[in-house]
Amino acid sequence: MLRGPEYLIYLAMKRILLFAATCVVFTTAMAREVTANLTWCAFSTPDDKTYIETYLSIIGNSVTYKPNSSGRLQAAVNVVLTITSGDGKNVEAVREYTLNSPEAIDTTNLPNFLDLQRFTLKPGAYTIQLIISDKHRGGQERKIMNARSMFLDIDPDSVSISGVEFVESARPTTQQNLLSKSGMDLVPYVSEFFPGNMNQLQFYAELYNTPASIPADQKFVVLYSIESVISGQKMSDYNAFSKHTPQPVNPLLQTFDITKLPGGNYILVIEVRNAANRLLAVRRAPFERFNPNVTFQLTDVTAVDVSTSFIASVTSPDTLREYIRCLRPISTESEKDFAETQIKTGDVKLMQQYILNFWLSRNEKNPQGAWLTYKAEVDKVNREFGTPILRGYDSDRGRVYLQYGPPDQRTFMTNEPSSYPYEIWQYYTIRGNPAMPQNGAMTSNQPGNTTQTNKRFVFANFDLATNNYQLIHSDARGEVRDDRWRVRLTKRDTSPRNVDQTRGNNHWGSQADDLYTNPR
Repeated sequence: MLRGPEYLIYLAMKRILLFAATCVVFTTAMAREVTANLTWCAFSTPDDKTYIETYLSIIGNSVTYKPNSSGRLQAAVNVVLTITSGDGKNVEAVREYTLNSPEAIDTTNLPNFLDLQRFTLKPGAYTIQLIISDKHRGGQERKIMNARSMFLDIDPDSVSISGVEFVESARPTTQQNLLSKSGMDLVPYVSEFFPGNMNQLQFYAELYNTPASIPADQKFVVLYSIESVISGQKMSDYNAFSKHTPQPVNPLLQTFDITKLPGGNYILVIEVRNAANRLLAVRRAPFERFNPNVTFQLTDVTAVDVSTSFIASVTSPDTLREYIRCLRPISTESEKDFAETQIKTGDVKLMQQYILNFWLSRNEKNPQGAWLTYKAEVDKVNREFGTPILRGYDSDRGRVYLQYGPPDQRTFMTNEPSSYPYEIWQYYTIRGNPAMPQNGAMTSNQPGNTTQTNKRFVFANFDLATNNYQLIHSDARGEVRDDRWRVRLTKRDTSPRNVDQTRGNNHWGSQADDLYTNPR
């Protein structure tokens, strides 16, 4: 039986949001790999010792449950957390342990379960690596989540702000435990992705050293706002503030109602200002919002004046249709739906208004510059990825390139024995759609982090005669995932009989597994 803090963590995690089918493995015994999220946050103690908190969430349906000594079902995950110096030369901390899930009666409703660790570290740059495996599957299939950079930049000599911890739920502390901070039990939201059914963005942070810079009889102001990643401008309906008196530690627990915040990439900004409005400290935390309930409004387009804009001179319906079509890789779903309607009507003025409004929503100060920069990339993908019947921006490689930018590693394999020609692209960092409208953590196969790291895309040319490479697998959020992609590559010569087979046959000269694991 779980008691005390462990039971509190279990109860809290039962309330944690279970995402949609795209982010949960719905099998247990047949699951192929552990699915997890890892985030972290930097804090400081009253005696100026800085530390990192890591939050690891294991997706309950991705692990194997077996009877324990009490006859209840329980999962066990082997965890290795390694923190090294920023240059990777020195190992600062290694923690290896087994994380047990809460006990379950059956496997019909398995909650995520949480682990929290603390590492005392000096301010500086570090990298963190996570290795996880399912103990009940022998621990052989180890999943390595590539090292990510993290920074501990709390200054003990001036006003500073801790890292920002996104919070799933908060309640007053009744018994001190690992989740307790400033009199509250805070269940971390182990993600930076907020889906449409989440209508609150709750966050916690701490202010340090305010008495050193602010007189004891003066109040200071903490400003909270949400900025667009694209424009850098603050969202008009997402600004708030609170007043405080100087304390050794000033805790902050605030909430934004994001019901009407459109989908896109944003920055949560916390600023500390004194009575003279001088900026003393600032902290930024990125997050991503998916909100299909906020739709594209026709009135926003028809109110746009195009007479003096860059698009006014473009009057050919065919050219305007082409310009609108090439925007699809960076458009929201509601924009795509609206654009298709305008393409069919052929209304020149409305198509002009749509294009101008599209770029105003992404770069209000210089919409023409934003369009010309994007058009240059469109011309590039049309040349490289186009086919006799398909524009480059409509191809899978062109769409990925325009949506995420050029890959950091791109491997070509056109003449491997027994495999179709294929390419493997690797992105060190992905920040969702880089051109979402302004008003519009380390992850493992799970939505929840606006910054995704070490994501790969596998493209294959099955017809051999054209330049049309299809995306057959990716581990990036929202992309097509097919654990049988290796089998599809080798079906050129061999058709496997086992429908559960995920590995291609061991053909001579095959490098797909190695190139996927270690792109180069």
